[in-house]
Amino acid sequence: MKRSIVKEGQIVKIVANRYTVAGDGKVYTAFARGRLRLGEDIFVGDMVEFEVQKPLSVICRVLPRKNKLIRPYVANIDKAIIVIAKEPEPDLLLLDKILLNCYKEGIDPVICYNKTDLAGPEEIENTLKPYKEFAETVKVSSLTGENIEELGRMIEGSLACLAGQSAVGKTSILNSLAGLSLKTDELSQRIKRGKNTTRHVEIFEAAGGRIADTCGFSMLETVELEPGELIYYYPEFLPLQNKCKYKSCTHTAEPDCAVKEALKEGGVDKGRYERYTFIYNELKEFWDKKYE
Repeated sequence: MKRSIVKEGQIVKIVANRYTVAGDGKVYTAFARGRLRLGEDIFVGDMVEFEVQKPLSVICRVLPRKNKLIRPYVANIDKAIIVIAKEPEPDLLLLDKILLNCYKEGIDPVICYNKTDLAGPEEIENTLKPYKEFAETVKVSSLTGENIEELGRMIEGSLACLAGQSAVGKTSILNSLAGLSLKTDELSQRIKRGKNTTRHVEIFEAAGGRIADTCGFSMLETVELEPGELIYYYPEFLPLQNKCKYKSCTHTAEPDCAVKEALKEGGVDKGRYERYTFIYNELKEFWDKKYE
């Protein structure tokens, strides 16, 4: 019997129980061995070992990941392009949750304000200003092509993930960067936005790098974090931590808190702080119930 050839490759697309694997300059369609299907999930972006067979190759091992994101389900990401827009109205709580997951997983975030043709410069700047000290930002229009090349330079040589709310134009941005024509619904004349059309995660070559186009989503789980860990994923809080009266200060109810003092003086963004306390209380409630 002819021995199967074992290769390494990367999962670039998953549809149902079929995996598209890129390796050795070729693309293979594969399925996962039974014990893998019953074990840990396989994500787009995973590096795998697979046996080359016909008609379907066989994935036999998932190699160690450097990181992973849940919702969207992607692994081994270098950069996350977090897309927001004037319409639909930016969900800044979701943005903050994606950011803290990026910092937790060692992923460099890029906040991309799309549809600049619909918003004024001052409005865009006010939205991005609280994030500029600790995240790259870029303003683009997939409709007019504004700054698409600049965004492309940001992802050159990287595996990037497009993330954000439904209908902010993630697929339109990918089409502009990669010269694709993936389906996007026509804009509604009433609400000036399209419906989400991405139904699975897939990696595409684009702008000298690669981009994972992801399904839109409206929530992000943070329950892997203990409440006390949250402070380490807010870069603007870290320089103030040692100035608080209590070493274990959570920046919520404690007296003599340097973060709350900075908030009063305008050194910490009010919206960011309010969303921080919301996430903190959300985590605390989850863990309190778990330990009851």
